[in-house]
Amino acid sequence: MNVVDQDPVPQSAFGKIVKAVTGQERWFLAFAIGLQLTVLMFMTFKGTMILVRGDVYYVRVQPVDPRDMMRGDYVILSYEFSRLPGWLEGQTKNEDLRDRPIYVSLSKELDGKHWRAGQTSLKKPAKGPFLKGNLNQRGLIEFGIEQYFLQEGKGREYEEAVRSRRLSAEIAITPEGAAAMRGLHILD
Repeated sequence: MNVVDQDPVPQSAFGKIVKAVTGQERWFLAFAIGLQLTVLMFMTFKGTMILVRGDVYYVRVQPVDPRDMMRGDYVILSYEFSRLPGWLEGQTKNEDLRDRPIYVSLSKELDGKHWRAGQTSLKKPAKGPFLKGNLNQRGLIEFGIEQYFLQEGKGREYEEAVRSRRLSAEIAITPEGAAAMRGLHILD
């Protein structure tokens, strides 16, 4: 073999693919990669903006399931304000609430730290902190704060804390009612 015929720098598999893609295919490939990166950045940015812009509130939680074999320790959280009030349940027969936002205003508890459900409405509250949610398939209102992943091996500890009513969720809420989980806290 002639020394001139040898490729001085061996190419990686990625380099060979890029070399094989020509003309318009390169532009299409670059566009597809760019679009995917843009979507991922938007998803991350949206969640981060809630945490940055939102005010912090503490609410009491009720975990449903402490462990999943595929995802490790996490809790599915439920809140007192996740259930439809009786007057609103009656409307589900007359109109489909799944396509409409449901608003839950928050009011301070006696301890001065935690917040609880105030009024539930189909109209955005004029003032005060509130959550904006949607009805799920099981008839519960979801706000985007229903799951939290824990350090491995901590699921049981949090489960015990909720049984003794010592578990609080720290959530950020924007002025528009969007919520994001900041953390879980076991109270002393």
